[in-house]
Amino acid sequence: MHACLQISEILRIIFAEVTQITKSGIRPSYTTLYHLTLTCRAFREPALDVLWALIPTPAVLVMCLPQDARSQPILKLTARNFDQFECTPSGIAAAFRVRLLRPLTDDDWATFRMYACRVRSLTFEKDDPMSWRDNRLHDSVALALLGSPASSPTPFSGLRELYWYDKRDVLLPCLQRCISTTLTRLVIHSERWPSAMVDLVAGLGTACPKIKEFRCSIPPTSVCAMLSDLVTSWDDLEILETGAVNAQALQHLASLKKLRVLKILVPEGHSLDLDPTSTFSVMFSLDKFSITAANIQLLLAFLTPLQISAKSAKLDIELPPNADDLDHLLSSLAEHFNPNVLKSLVIRVDRPIGFDDHTLFELTTSALRKIRAFTGLTNLDLSSMHVFITDDEVLELVSAWPQMECLYLATSWDWRVTRLGVTFGGLAGILERCPNLRSLGVNLDTFILFHHDSPVHVDNKYAGITSEKVTDLSVGYAECDDIEVIGNLLAGMFPSLTHIHRSHPIDMDYDDPSDQNEWFEGADRWKEIEDFVTRKRLE
Repeated sequence: MHACLQISEILRIIFAEVTQITKSGIRPSYTTLYHLTLTCRAFREPALDVLWALIPTPAVLVMCLPQDARSQPILKLTARNFDQFECTPSGIAAAFRVRLLRPLTDDDWATFRMYACRVRSLTFEKDDPMSWRDNRLHDSVALALLGSPASSPTPFSGLRELYWYDKRDVLLPCLQRCISTTLTRLVIHSERWPSAMVDLVAGLGTACPKIKEFRCSIPPTSVCAMLSDLVTSWDDLEILETGAVNAQALQHLASLKKLRVLKILVPEGHSLDLDPTSTFSVMFSLDKFSITAANIQLLLAFLTPLQISAKSAKLDIELPPNADDLDHLLSSLAEHFNPNVLKSLVIRVDRPIGFDDHTLFELTTSALRKIRAFTGLTNLDLSSMHVFITDDEVLELVSAWPQMECLYLATSWDWRVTRLGVTFGGLAGILERCPNLRSLGVNLDTFILFHHDSPVHVDNKYAGITSEKVTDLSVGYAECDDIEVIGNLLAGMFPSLTHIHRSHPIDMDYDDPSDQNEWFEGADRWKEIEDFVTRKRLE
């Protein structure tokens, strides 16, 4: 064996590259790493370190115990094992959970700790009590391993990353046991916030002083004050997702030189409690800024004191705002975001339900013109907004964004209102003004396709500007009456086109099969065009 391969640090670097591609991404190749541990004495420890470094589910932890100490996971239902559990959905799910068959001995605990100390990243996935497809730990096993005094202090002495998506309050002692001073990345995604969870999170500033990334999703208003105190205890933050924090916390975060990503969640009922006459303001320099608010008034109020220099901004509004409030938001963007820095802007609003008048939500194109100040945009997603745009209007807009790569304008929903849209001539004009486009979404108007004076086709063949870069096209509520004609035009305009999307009706009745069938028929015709373009490309 070469001398280099006897150096454990080099072996760990090599073994860290032993990966495989799965549906969920790139992960260690556990089978290969296991065989490496058996290859030779020099490989054993470094390979074990890498094999146990990333644990995607706590069920893996129990597999290091002797077989007589744990139940064997049931892989599928058979006639032989069918009578081993209660014949109910929850009973079947419970049968697939790994259980302990006897109390753990001192040797068992020593074995468990020998492997647990190698873990660097641990995930407690979201638990589905009705799911039996994935083998997971029974509550009693998780508590025995991680929630009892027998496992104290924490067995994960080298843990760096902890991801908690479990909703079971009974397992909070397991979360507490995993908290340690070595953590640098902590994600807590909990839909419930019992007092035990609040107390645990409140103490993280002392328990985890080295945190660089903290994500805390779905916090209620009642814990925002506690979160404000918490974040001020961390000076090395690089990524933060948290509930709306107070003015003092905002000032602290703005002072952090390493902070790159900031996501704020503003729940219903939150208030910054600023004096209306106050001149308080905070300046941030970030890579990404994101804010999700229960309604647009809360979002506007939270943005009021902020001056943000960020490459990317994403604004999510849960309660659909009316057109006037949305117009006010668009008008104020340049006051809060540096137009010379911003490259990506995404504004999304939820679908309105049970409305009588669509014009309450309908923006005018003059509202969109206020975004033209951001001349460096490469990505703009306004797909969930309600606005009708003609050729002249869209060309005036996009002329301000020559570097645009992804552009979506009002294509998420079909409002079932007939309006003029962007014609194929307008599409050609967009390509001329935005040569770097890769994805495009506009409400395509195909009704005037067969006018003899159309500037983009001759004898149903496209005769205009083409773009090899565009692969995705959203056509909004566009109709498709002639697959061959439209397909030929799109194939000529977008030779590399691979996906065509059509918007859903804003008020689709999912209990009415005829309403759904109408939409599926229209979507199927556009799928035929997508296939037509693919065939033309392969000819």
